Amino acid sequence: MVAAVFMIVLAIGAPMRRHCKSIVIRYGVEGVLLLSFPLLSYTLGLMHLSDAEAGENPLFEEKKGLMQQQLIKNGLFLVWAMFLAMLYFGGTMAISVQKLGENSTMKLKCDIFLSMFYMGIVLGNFAFAAKDLLGRIGLVMTFIFVWTWATRIDYHIDAASLASKPTAENGIKWLADYMKREHQTSTSYNPRTMQGYKYPVLIHNATGNSYSPVTLDKIWCDNIGVLSSSNSPHIRRLKDLCLSFALFHLVVRRYFGYSCPESKLDKSRALVLDGLLQTEQDYERAFQVIEAELAFLYDFFFTKYAAIMYGSKKYYCATSFAITVVCIGVGTWAISVSNKQVSILDDLLVETSTCDVVVTVAALVALSLFELLQICSYFASDWSKVSLVCTYATNPSWQKNDRIKKVLLLLGRPHRWLHYWRNTIGQYSVLDSFSSSSWDRLKQRFQSRKTGNPVELQMEVKKAVARVIKNSINGHLSNGASALMRHGMSDELCWACQTDDEFTLTHSILVWHVATGYCEIETIAGPNENDMHPNRGVATSLSKYVAYLVACAPTLLPGRLIVSECTLDELEAQAKKTLQGLVSPRERYEKLRELYNVVDEVPSSVADATAATEATSAHLLSKGVRLGKLLESMENHMIRWELLADFWAEMLVYIAPSDNVAGHIELLAEGGEFVTHIWVLLMHAGILERPATAIP
Repeated sequence: MVAAVFMIVLAIGAPMRRHCKSIVIRYGVEGVLLLSFPLLSYTLGLMHLSDAEAGENPLFEEKKGLMQQQLIKNGLFLVWAMFLAMLYFGGTMAISVQKLGENSTMKLKCDIFLSMFYMGIVLGNFAFAAKDLLGRIGLVMTFIFVWTWATRIDYHIDAASLASKPTAENGIKWLADYMKREHQTSTSYNPRTMQGYKYPVLIHNATGNSYSPVTLDKIWCDNIGVLSSSNSPHIRRLKDLCLSFALFHLVVRRYFGYSCPESKLDKSRALVLDGLLQTEQDYERAFQVIEAELAFLYDFFFTKYAAIMYGSKKYYCATSFAITVVCIGVGTWAISVSNKQVSILDDLLVETSTCDVVVTVAALVALSLFELLQICSYFASDWSKVSLVCTYATNPSWQKNDRIKKVLLLLGRPHRWLHYWRNTIGQYSVLDSFSSSSWDRLKQRFQSRKTGNPVELQMEVKKAVARVIKNSINGHLSNGASALMRHGMSDELCWACQTDDEFTLTHSILVWHVATGYCEIETIAGPNENDMHPNRGVATSLSKYVAYLVACAPTLLPGRLIVSECTLDELEAQAKKTLQGLVSPRERYEKLRELYNVVDEVPSSVADATAATEATSAHLLSKGVRLGKLLESMENHMIRWELLADFWAEMLVYIAPSDNVAGHIELLAEGGEFVTHIWVLLMHAGILERPATAIP
């Protein structure tokens, strides 16, 4: 029964790892996989009678010559052991490894060895105990069960191999060589129609000498059957899936350490700036393409979908069907066993109760349904859709089949209940990073920082970020200085953007974060607290999200990790000392004004501001409040929030480029981060790293 519960947890929890950051989901799935082996060992240990049990049981008074360690306590324990082994390594397609590094570690090999060892024990016990007809039937079904289980291990190994190194199956080495000359295959290109973009979609078909790759322009531009219906939103969605699939392979190539030669080409930049982000109406679609791409990336490294797609789909379906049939057979066998006491497995079976049979049948029903669910989930997945589209594009007989056309149109329909990720962003405010409540202190024992509740990622935030990327000239990024120049505040505020060895980018982020928080408190405490301008929501949510990245995902950001952590610790201590015990926004606002009352000493130049800041205090909190008062002095509040929204959008885009590919992929298994979406979008636009100095 526990194993059946484990199966339900895997079926529900494993796919949700990509959609949420819940600790319950993450540790629940890890706990199930961690406890599977101990539970299997425990079940195997229960199968045999101890000396005391054998001596006390009158059924064995006449069997003293038989080795007691070979006496089987309950024949159904063998079925339970098989079920647990299938649970651990037959597993779910929704998860193949917990962490990225497990694809190539010794742990995987040890797990496979132990699984084979345990299954050998089960087979040995059945082979020893099967004496009559029913026992031999059980043995045959066990062999079939073990065969199908072994094929699942093979899929597990294939999935790990695909995700651990470039192989002939995943075609990454071939792709790296191909992309060096892809731009030579076509001199003209159109990023709106994908004309001239010969990015491979199905790479594994291109690895053999007798195959040619199915490319983007073939699917998009060759007017093949139903794919020529450019006005159909369903067909457009399938084409976008193929685009996402082609782009995800480029990220995998970078993960394996290969260069990105196309990043220097105008063609790549045009794909993003003139294709995905041509107009504001395209921004939502652009992020949908990236979301699907990251979903493929997650599946490639953490599930078995890639192994199934690159392998034999028919073979996988056959094994799943075989498991279902065997489960039905074993269930029937278990019911037969329940009518007998000691004759089913000769003299070695002690007793099988009705409760044992109920538990066994329940577990087998769960496994049967689970197998059917896995088959359905794969054929409803985006992997299956891409495979179907590519097969359709290369198979003339399919193009004449009206039923297949209807299937493609059906698969292209969007499903509101299916989402690629949680579509929320984390929030952290240094001015709210402390609490006196016992509950909050208890939670902080399990997480290093006190974070706020995630907020929905509004379309206005996406548009602000997309505009920054769209307006990046030749890939040059700004750390917010460009926003200050556009709003005519460069002379007064640019001192907070200028970084050096002492005042790092992390310092700048936190100073602007405090300033934004100060302006938010001032607005809430003022007479216009309900005046919620859209830019205010964009500015505050992005400010708290970038601060959240500093607090909870610092490895994705520039700078040394230890410096970022120490800087944030210092700022938290300063904020707690200043604002501890103050609850209302008005109290906090007045306290900040009281401690840093510089209204009459607002500096008018960079030199004055720098000198005044150093003279007043070296603390980041005081610098942030001083910057906040400079922003407060702006007469037009709408322009102030527009400036802050533009600043934070620029800052988020500026910090997004990174060489930490593994770090971004790891976070996909924990719900993902919005900065990863920006990172991928910039990579496809040819921006692989942030500039050494910010571009004003």
